[in-house]
Amino acid sequence: MSIVKNLKNTEISIEKAEVLRYLRYKGQEIESSFSEKIDLAIEQTRSIITPRAVYERYPLKFFEDRIEVEGTNLVLKSKDISKLLRGCDECILFAATIGTKVEMETRKAEYVNLAKSIIMDSAATTFVERTCDYVQEIIEKEVKKSGKYITMRYSPGYGDLPLECGKEILNILQSQKKIGLTTSSSGLMIPRKSVSAIIGIYDSSKDDDIDKYNKVKKGKKSCLECPNYNNCIYRRESGGACYGN
Repeated sequence: MSIVKNLKNTEISIEKAEVLRYLRYKGQEIESSFSEKIDLAIEQTRSIITPRAVYERYPLKFFEDRIEVEGTNLVLKSKDISKLLRGCDECILFAATIGTKVEMETRKAEYVNLAKSIIMDSAATTFVERTCDYVQEIIEKEVKKSGKYITMRYSPGYGDLPLECGKEILNILQSQKKIGLTTSSSGLMIPRKSVSAIIGIYDSSKDDDIDKYNKVKKGKKSCLECPNYNNCIYRRESGGACYGN
């Protein structure tokens, strides 16, 4: 049975540094007047987001050339997701959004205050990723009750995991009905500030080698682990937690 989380916008906290990263700032000095505009845009964005998420736990079945998510029609043939799920016996299919209003307000601002629109867009991106992190923390606590652990989340469209996989995940979760999230014919999220992902579940007591061949499992997400590291304009140079997947 899928679990739906309707969150209060006050539950989602973000760091100004993350908004600046999406604005492509790399340590430059920021004038106080512009810093105040960022703070105001963040709070205005917070006031109109409606963070929601839906997720469900499924068993996995492994074959030489694919992974099947049992109870669904989802078949995974990605090398990246195979690496992530190695040693896992279950997974979480996950989707989250912050709603349509923030996108509407961002577009309105384009005609009267382009700078504000750009800042709000960056803040919205940060809010949706923090929403994912927040719900993932809830999932992690739930999974630990059964003596298991979770991997990082991995989203369709990154590495060699096809974007079309996201549409399948949303269909399985019935996300349009449950949280108002769907996709266009090309596979883009509607609302745009939304995420779908796969999270592995594993029992480390059953296999002592799990952390050896997939060290990311107990650690945080790292830009250094991402196959798009060399091309991503938003990467963290330090290789810290990545908000791109």
